[in-house]
Amino acid sequence: MFFSRLSARTARILATVFLASTLLLAAGLGVSWVYAWKLIKGSTPAPPEPIQALLPAPAQVSPLQVRYQLDVPGRGEIFPSLSANARDYWPVAVLTISNSSERPLIQVISAEITGWSARAEQKVVIGARETRVVDVTPELLPQAYANNEMRQVTLRVHVTGPGQEFGYQQKRPVFLHAATDLYWGSKFSNAQFIARWVTPHDPAVLRLVSEARQYIPRGRMAGYHLASNVRGNLSQQVRAQANAVFDAMKRSGVSYVDSIFTFGNYTGEAQRVRLPRETLSLSSANCIDVSVAFASAMENLGMMPVIVIVPGHAFAGVRLGPDSQQILYLDLTVLPNGTFTQAVARANHWLKTVPSERVLVIDISAARALGIYPMPDPLEEIAAFGAKRVGAAEAPNSF
Repeated sequence: MFFSRLSARTARILATVFLASTLLLAAGLGVSWVYAWKLIKGSTPAPPEPIQALLPAPAQVSPLQVRYQLDVPGRGEIFPSLSANARDYWPVAVLTISNSSERPLIQVISAEITGWSARAEQKVVIGARETRVVDVTPELLPQAYANNEMRQVTLRVHVTGPGQEFGYQQKRPVFLHAATDLYWGSKFSNAQFIARWVTPHDPAVLRLVSEARQYIPRGRMAGYHLASNVRGNLSQQVRAQANAVFDAMKRSGVSYVDSIFTFGNYTGEAQRVRLPRETLSLSSANCIDVSVAFASAMENLGMMPVIVIVPGHAFAGVRLGPDSQQILYLDLTVLPNGTFTQAVARANHWLKTVPSERVLVIDISAARALGIYPMPDPLEEIAAFGAKRVGAAEAPNSF
């Protein structure tokens, strides 16, 4: 009896001790958890204040400490056929901004050739006591490629900045060349841009290729795709297609006309070049005109044409295979009475008599790789541009 009472008493004591221990342990864990949470929360840095709140309000630069100078290089002449990456060319204008203050200056420059270009805008930061030279070249609109004669147009430049209500404004007369005027540049450094006149998808070129089919067996104009499995026939096939295009041009009555004059201050380095559609519709061309027409037909067939420039003359050629080093050269100024054989002979005569360092071969495929693409059809471009503007105006607002 004694031991049973003792055991019950012991059990109650042990239970009480166990419960107390459990409660103390839980309390300790709770205190530890709260302490740890405060530590973690306290170690997380508060988000930084916005930079604008830390920086003092920008002080305005006095207009008296900012100077502007607008220049039009190239005597203000603009050649639509050239792009900004031409070796020997210039921006439409150059704006020089001088900041004589001790603070940096933000300037927003906008420029437009009234009626002929889109509005170009760029933002620049001029450091304290810094002079910055900025090229200004607004992108020409499609109607610039429909311009057939040199004309005087107006360049407008406007500059504003923080705290400037009016800023700087200036307008200058500049001269827009016809789209088909090419500025060859010093020592023909821009010659690769003749690739813009090689227009393989022009309807006139498509008709020329179609008419050439009657001068080749089975009417097959396959480019570099062999008509048979005999590999050695490729060069013969290329020659046959070149001959067929030559015969089609001969039948059209294309004859030589010396017409290279263009207006402006660069008459010694610039030339009016006919597009193939003009050459094939008027049946008259000079050496470069007829060469780009032939090259257009070759490129339309998927082949790799070249244009060759020698002193005072130009002729065409086509590679006898994809990336082939062998080229068939033709001087098409033998038209309309000469033969294909005579055209080949005359071209080879030029290559034999002119020193190699004075022969410039323009690979049209290489020009395409440089981003020099065919001249756009102005009528198609204007129609597409007009449709785009109408669509933008009719589009509903979306959020």
